[in-house]
Order: sequence, then structure tokens, then C-alpha cells
Amino acid sequence: MTHGAADQARWGGAETGEPADGALYLFPELARASWWRALLALERVLGAAATEAAVEAAYARLLGALAASGYADLRRAAATELLGGHGPLDAYAARSVPAGLLFALERDLGQIDRLTAKDYFSLAAGRLAADPPPLNHLAEDLPPGVLGEAVAAAEAALAAETPKLRVTRFVETLSRFGSGPAALHRALRFEHGELVGLTHPDLPEWSQLVGLDQQLERLAANVEALLAGAAAHHTLLYGPRGSGKSTAVRGLLARFAGSALRLVEVPPSQLERLPDLIERLRRQPTSFVLYVDDLAFEEGETGYRPLKSLLEGSLARRPANLIVVATSNRRHLVRERISDRPMPEDDVHGWDTHHEKLALADRFGLTITFPSTGQRDYLQLVRALAALRGVSDFSEEQAVRFAEWGNGYSGRTARQYLDELVGPGAFKPDS
Repeated sequence: MTHGAADQARWGGAETGEPADGALYLFPELARASWWRALLALERVLGAAATEAAVEAAYARLLGALAASGYADLRRAAATELLGGHGPLDAYAARSVPAGLLFALERDLGQIDRLTAKDYFSLAAGRLAADPPPLNHLAEDLPPGVLGEAVAAAEAALAAETPKLRVTRFVETLSRFGSGPAALHRALRFEHGELVGLTHPDLPEWSQLVGLDQQLERLAANVEALLAGAAAHHTLLYGPRGSGKSTAVRGLLARFAGSALRLVEVPPSQLERLPDLIERLRRQPTSFVLYVDDLAFEEGETGYRPLKSLLEGSLARRPANLIVVATSNRRHLVRERISDRPMPEDDVHGWDTHHEKLALADRFGLTITFPSTGQRDYLQLVRALAALRGVSDFSEEQAVRFAEWGNGYSGRTARQYLDELVGPGAFKPDS
């Protein structure tokens, strides 16, 4: 296929093979990024007979946009945005990229490499009376929560020796890490229909969960099956409040550090959008635990239906790369009261709806029960956690008093007691 004069003008000439106007075909979010727009503006100013004031203003705008975005330099910014943004390549993160898109990808990556590799400091300094600040070392590291390994792979792809190798390495990066926020973050939250990477996730160690070895082993074995591509079960963690259910789920990322596991917190209020999330994650090469904390339904709620479809199965095949792990202190996930039972004069299908809700918990393939804690177990937890933290200045009598004054006997209370004991304004043994 040949290209006419209009095509060559559009791309800036056959000898360069690069778009002249900074257009990107496959990375719309990068094209909208403030630092990218500032970069293109500086490029235009440097290529024109602009005044010194115009050059300095354009350079300052670029430096400010980079710094505000939390990027250390242009190449780091480009690599991060390439992986973290949405675009036409999302659908091919775990599949072969069609030839037509490969051509567009080669063009885009070539332009991004060309623009981010330029020494704008020297170019601007040559037009200014005094040297401007450099455009590197603007941040100490990557933005919080971002996977350095993924960004490094994208940077290496941009730096490849030839256009073809650049494309090959970038596609390999996509096939390993995927695209969008899940390519850059191990811990995410689904809110308002969008995935958001968590910059400061709370990732506890399972060593905090004393006396739950059997429960943790069952949960770990199920997640190992997920990561291996084997049959893994949707899981319900059931037990009283403070028994360690949520800590067990959040601790999965520490337990499986270095793996392709992603943990996505899905608030119960977002369950109605669950089908959209599932279809988005289906295309990714990584594995996902959809974490629904404190799952429970009140009378009249219908939000359980998308979850029921996922657990039971529907015409759409369930993705093999994700499971739901929910926690609840209600065995059947619904509040059970005599007054909730349908009366004879009510809707004739009332009992069907009532039993449908009660049976929702039974549709989880794996249920793991977290036991309640009495005073004896509670004191055992306090002693074990104190040993882990190197705390010896405590009394069991005071630990019991702390529980009785507070939230009762539980693993959470034991952790709170140790936090209080070693923190500022500590609750001292002689209190």
C-alpha cells in the first residue's frame, strides 16, 4: 500500500516517519495528559522564531506539569502513562494485537520515543540568557503504589534499538502486566464504575493472624489455584466482627508478593456494576481477587443479583482469571427476622425471593469460618502479638479490661490493645 502527498504531509515526511502535529492513535489518555500537551507546546515554541519569554514560559509549563504529576522525568512519565491509560489496546492485553494496530503502535511509540528522548534542557538553554532547571530528578521515585517493574519494562521497550523491536517489547510488556490501572497497581478500588489504583494500600502480614493457620491455608490454596489457571472457587469468609477476615484478604498481596495477583476492593454499593468490571478484567493477563468486605443485604435490596449471576453462572462464561472473596458476619448474608418472612396475603412469589437471598451464601464454592474469640483465646492472641512486636510491658489483667471497656474479645481488639500500648498517650499497665 502506498501513501500519497497528503499522507506524507500528515506524517511529516517519509524520511522521518513521525507525525508532525503530535497526534497519537492508540493512547488518548496520554494525549490528554497535561505534561504531554506542555511538551508539544514547548516543541512548537522551540521550532519557531519565538521570544525568549515565550520559550521560558513553555519550558516552565512543562516542568511544572511533570512535577505536579509526580514523575521524575519525561521518559518515566511516558512509560507510566502508556501502561496506565485506557485505549484501543485494552482489548488485546492478553491476546495478539492485529496487524493494523501494530502499524499504528509503531508510529505512536516512535513519536513518543523521539519526543521524550530529546534534551529539552540544552535546547531551551540555547535560547535563554540563563540555564533553566533540568527536566529530570523532579521526583524521588515513582508515584506511590505504582509497580516499578512494570514501568521499567515499558521504559525498556521505548529505548529499544529499532522500531520493530520497540513494538515487540511493548507488546510483551502488555502481555505480562496488562493495561490500565491494574497494570500499574496491585491494590485497586472499584468506585463510580472505574478502577482506581491505591497509592497507600494497607497490606498486613498474615503473621498478625494468630491461631488461624487452617483458615489461611485454605484461602492460600484457593488463590494459588487461581494464579495457576486451575479451578478456583468464589470464597466467603464468615465469622464475627474482628475475627481477622478482612486482614486475611488484605494480606493476600503480601502473601503472594511478586506474583501476578491483583486485589480489587468492590464496595457493596458498586455490585450493580459488577458485570462491567468483570468484562473489563476478562481481557487482562493478570489474576484478580474481587474483595467485597462486610457483605450483607437488607430487605428490599436488589444489589445481590449481579453477584448471584456471577456465582451461579450465566450465558457469559465466567473469566478464569478472577474470583470473588467476600467477608460477612451473617452466615446467609441477609438479616433474618421473623417479620421479614412473607405473609400469606403478600406477593405469591415472596417466599421464592426470601429463599433466593438466604441461599446466596451457598453459591460460594468455598466457605471458610473464622471462629469467635473468648477471653482465653484473646489473651493468647495478645501474648503472641506482643512477642511479634517485642513488647513485654503489659499485663493480662489490663488487656482484659481494655477488651471489656472496648470492643470485646477479638483479634482486632488484641491488635488495638497493642497499638494503644506502644503508641503516644499509651494505655499503660498501671492505668
